[in-house]
Parts: sequence; C-alpha cells; structure tokens
Amino acid sequence: MAFFSSCPRIAVIGAGMIGLSAAYELAVRRGARVTIFDVRPPGRGASWAAAGMLAPAFEAAAEPGVHPRLFELCLASAALWPEFAGELAARSGVDVGFDRTPSLAAALDGGEAERLSRVAAVLSASGVAHATLAAADILRLEPAINPLVLGGLELPSDFRVHNRQTVMALLAVLRASSKVAFVAGAAPLKSAGGKLLLEGHDAVLVAAGWETAVIKVEERGALFSLVNWETALDDIDCHGGQMLSVAAGESAPMRVVRAGHVYLVPRGGQVVIGATVEPGRAIYAPEAEVIEALRLEGVRLCPGLAGAPVAESWAGVRPGTPDQAPFMGETITPGLFVAAGHYRNGILLAPVTARLLADLILDGKCGGLIEAFSLRRQFGGPITLSSAH
Repeated sequence: MAFFSSCPRIAVIGAGMIGLSAAYELAVRRGARVTIFDVRPPGRGASWAAAGMLAPAFEAAAEPGVHPRLFELCLASAALWPEFAGELAARSGVDVGFDRTPSLAAALDGGEAERLSRVAAVLSASGVAHATLAAADILRLEPAINPLVLGGLELPSDFRVHNRQTVMALLAVLRASSKVAFVAGAAPLKSAGGKLLLEGHDAVLVAAGWETAVIKVEERGALFSLVNWETALDDIDCHGGQMLSVAAGESAPMRVVRAGHVYLVPRGGQVVIGATVEPGRAIYAPEAEVIEALRLEGVRLCPGLAGAPVAESWAGVRPGTPDQAPFMGETITPGLFVAAGHYRNGILLAPVTARLLADLILDGKCGGLIEAFSLRRQFGGPITLSSAH
C-alpha cells in the first residue's frame, strides 16, 4: 500500500526488537507517524533474553524443512548491521556493543565436525568467506577453547552486538522523536463493515512475537482473536529457551564461540552461555537443573569457565514458524501487516525486516525477498528441533 498523505500514521503492535526497529525505520528514517502498543514493558521479551549473536552462516546447513531463502535473508540483514549499529549509536549516544570480530565454531566430537563440514560446503558454494581451522589454529585464535578440540571454522560473516543495549538505544531514539508515541496496553482494534480499523491510523503492523495470534479485535461488543483476520498467524508457535551468564575472568573467551547447540558470547564483563530449545513451552523463569546442565556444557567448550560464578540466569520465548523463518508482509486483511516468527534470528533480522516492511507499507514495494516470506507461502518437510537440556 502507498499513501497519498505525506505523513501516514502507522500502528506497531509489539515493542520487541522487531517492532522497535520497524518503528525506527518508519518514523525516524522515513518520517511516518508511529504509535507503538505493547501490554508489557517495551523491549523486555525475547529481545532482552537473547545473546546478541548475528550468525547468518549457521543457517547455511540448517535442518531439512527450513525455508530455502532464510540464509539469503540472514546474509542481507548482516550486511545492514554495520550501518544500522553506527547510526543508532550516533543518534542515541548509547554504545550498542557492535563487534565484527569473526565468530568461531568448534568441533569437540565427530558429529560436530561433520556438521561444520556441511556448513563449510554450503558457504563455499555460496561464496561466503570462511576459514577451515585445524586444532592448533583454533586454539591460537582462542586459547580458552577446550584443548581436545578437533578443529573448527572461523566465520567473518558471524559477529555480535549487545542486544540489551541495542534495545535501550532504540527506545532512547524513539522516545525522543516527536513522530513516535508509546501506549502501554493493547491496541484497540475493531472490526466494522468487514474492515479492520484502528482509529487514527492508516495501517497496522503486528510484531508481537509468538503472541501475535492472541491479539484481540472487538466486533459487535465481543472480542475475537486476530487469527480470524489472518489464519496463518496460527502457525506461529512458542519455543522456550533458557540461558545464563557467568563472570568473565582471565580464562574467558574473547570471541563468540559455539559447538553444536551451545554458544558462548562475551558481553559486558560476562560470558553468556546459551541456550536450550524447548518447542511448545512458554517459559518465563529458569529451571535450576537445566541451567546447571547448560553451564556444564559451556565449561566443556571452555574449561576456564569452571569456577566462574553465575551472574544471571533467565528464560524467554522465541516465536517460530514451521520453516523457522519469519512471516513478513500484508495479510489477507487490507492494511494489516505482520512481521513475526523470527525464531532464533530476531536480533540479526531486525534491520532487513524493518526496511522491507517500510518499503511495503509506505511505498507499496513488494516482490523479491519479502514475497518469499509471505504468509501465503507453502512449507516444506518436517523439522526436527533438538532440546539442549
């Protein structure tokens, strides 16, 4: 949809990383008026629970059934991050912790080595820079890794940002903008005459994560789920995750390091150890036995963390779709747009999601990447998600 008005007004429902980034693109960079609605404190959901990895290469050899263009989307967004981080830091005065030091992927057993070999093959076929490392090479780059490491990869495409500081920077810029308003509460969506309406707004962008489908619409005095206006929203499911951070001592890793499903992310004097993947669970409090098992897996990867005190543990909920890729685009209801279901890549995909949705909402630009992630797409085969208990 394109507007004849020089200053359209857009409602954004959901104040996580995706919703805030979309509001930033729409209002701060393109001049639209934006109202942000959320029933929870802004930025405190999955965006706050993340580790801040920007890791497109690990989508290269994903499980069967994953969206065939997710890797392309991730690479496109990774390319936007330097500009996005620099501009956001300059506007807000907040250091967002953007660090382009290449990540390392280590293999501690034969299964992990085989996985990395598949990743390397896809990266080579795609022309994405990487380096295959022998054990001595990976230990030279990151001495904190377990000396029993078999080898690994250096991934220049995969880096990091401090996700919590990025959220705070977005909030600072948006709250300072005269074009942005925050509303603490549900958006008063109504249905009348076959149309979905939000008074005073030209379009609605829903970016409420896994709770997108439970948003309510008033019709004839009763409340109904938003799924009635877009049935595809029922395909967004919850995937619980638990994580912890430990104090970063002298033996802590200096880079992002991962092995299998476990990753270590240096962040603000701590090392984040993540993460479990628990399909179908909406978890808001960490479980002691799960956190301890995860801590031990982090110690297996970097033994120097064995004595590091736990600084914090937490849980969150990732929104996922059947092919682990986001829904982006206009729904079957005119004027209702969705950006949700980003699963493990919400932080990484924020800049490209914001730009694609702004292009679509403000200028009517469709096709290309955003069309590939339409709510009307067909899903592939089944996906097996492993738990990191």
